Amino acid sequence: MRGVFWRQFLHWAVLNVPLWIEPIVMAWWSLFFLLWGPVRRGVMHNLRTIKPGSLALTNFFRTWRVFWNYAWTITDNARLQETRVTPDWEFIGHEHFADLQARSGGAIMLTAHMGSYDLGAQMFGETTAQKLLMVRAPEVDPQTREFEEDLHGRTVGEAVNINFNTRAHELALDLLHGLRQGQIVAIQGDRVTPGVASANAVLFGKVTQLPTGPFALAMAAGVPIYPIFIIRAGRRRYRLVTCEPIRVDRDRHNRDEILQNAVTRWAVQLERVIADSWFQWFTFEPVFEESRP
Repeated sequence: MRGVFWRQFLHWAVLNVPLWIEPIVMAWWSLFFLLWGPVRRGVMHNLRTIKPGSLALTNFFRTWRVFWNYAWTITDNARLQETRVTPDWEFIGHEHFADLQARSGGAIMLTAHMGSYDLGAQMFGETTAQKLLMVRAPEVDPQTREFEEDLHGRTVGEAVNINFNTRAHELALDLLHGLRQGQIVAIQGDRVTPGVASANAVLFGKVTQLPTGPFALAMAAGVPIYPIFIIRAGRRRYRLVTCEPIRVDRDRHNRDEILQNAVTRWAVQLERVIADSWFQWFTFEPVFEESRP
């Protein structure tokens, strides 16, 4: 399922497949989880922790539901890029989202691999005058990376600037500069990649690692973090959940403790949303340690 062909095929399909047959195609496409063994096992591993005591067969069918939602969200994103057709939105915690939009200074939008990261960024970029700096992990396959970067260059408006995380140190300086210029940084904070600083956190009673970079960045820039989650609520309908902002004090004498407390607060909000919308947590590798803290 890796490679540029699948991305190209998806973009062809949203332009050529009739809408009435789309649900059938989504159900069939989701069956690829049967062939994608390591990813299927990764989702089932995570579900054992999120849904303790569940039967393996139950989690097997839950895994199909995760892939089914994933198929819908990447299709909705491709449709936005090709046809500019936007989904309908509903809001939870709108007062926090309105506060973020009304800010004159910089801020960090911290999210997870849920719903559609790209759709949320595009919606924010179209409803505010602030510039959004969006951080994405680069594609492993070079041809896919070239395809995605070219696509973003052609379809994303000037309000959204996408930064592919290929140069961690330089990117951190760019993001810090952007925050100090009053821009908004959007970054995902539920997955640790090699070489990224992290801290222990507890999710669903088990230890995992969460990145500390967003919190160190907020501390250095003196800006708040707004936890925001994008949940697919139905066919071309999405729910934007905005939580109370996390503020990271600047104190060089207690830096590690402050960062750990901020990570812990993020973990509480992350766990609550995953518990409600586990079928849209698109984390395909095991993230929980087997032993309890």
